[in-house]
Amino acid sequence: MHDSRVTPRAPLRILCQHDGGSCAACCGVYNFFDRSPAAMRARLRRRTALVRAAWPEPERLREARDVLLALEAPELLFAGVKVCPFAGYVEGDGDDDARDRVGCLLHPTRHPTGEDLRDLAVYPREVCAGHFCAPHDWLRPVEADLAQTARGTTYGRVVTDAGLVKAVARLLADALGRPATAADVARASDALAGLWRFLLEAWPFVDPDPRRFGGFAFSGDDAIERTLPGCLAGLGVQASTAERTVLDGIGTRSLREGPDVPTDESAAAALAALRQSVAAVAAAMTG
Repeated sequence: MHDSRVTPRAPLRILCQHDGGSCAACCGVYNFFDRSPAAMRARLRRRTALVRAAWPEPERLREARDVLLALEAPELLFAGVKVCPFAGYVEGDGDDDARDRVGCLLHPTRHPTGEDLRDLAVYPREVCAGHFCAPHDWLRPVEADLAQTARGTTYGRVVTDAGLVKAVARLLADALGRPATAADVARASDALAGLWRFLLEAWPFVDPDPRRFGGFAFSGDDAIERTLPGCLAGLGVQASTAERTVLDGIGTRSLREGPDVPTDESAAAALAALRQSVAAVAAAMTG
């Protein structure tokens, strides 16, 4: 779900936090069977309340950690993937995705005397301080701008998938007849936020299997990654490489079998929904 690089020098542009969203993917916030927005909010609220009640006493924080680890263990998708119970709401309380911020509840900037308590967490503090995911290198500035229009916990799902962001950028360039600019992104920020929300929270063709994550399926406690056939594999519909990448990246189920409609009709409906959504954003960029 993320890479594990630790670097001594921070990137020039840090993607972990921004004004409209925040990411805690490296803390394991997506490693649960139920990754719906409601379930994530409930989980983060519970963590935040218990940690705030124990803050900043180390012994009480250890107790809160152990309670949370025990409570969340039955909910884990993969037991071998570490999940830090100290990832919670550092701003807000889950009521407003536009203002809430997920982050490290133990971060030294939050401590009254600046003490670094992150060794209480599931990773050594050096990992917490020095891990920066690969999209810091892979995303170009305008692509990072596109990702940072995502709101709330959806942001972490977007910014850690450079392939998905790049494919959306390609679709927008095709719709505009030119690459999108920073000004285009700023002009259409609300429409882009709606696009990410639709694709990652309300996509009607999503694979219901919780082991599915983007274009991959994961199995076993160690979360062994297995590449899946594309959702349009074996079908006669015409779709660009970028369209196929987006459909797979948002976890679209295989469209070779439809319960109520012919196979190609299901694929055409999914493509139409994607194309209409992208067209609406392109119109907002130029309107």
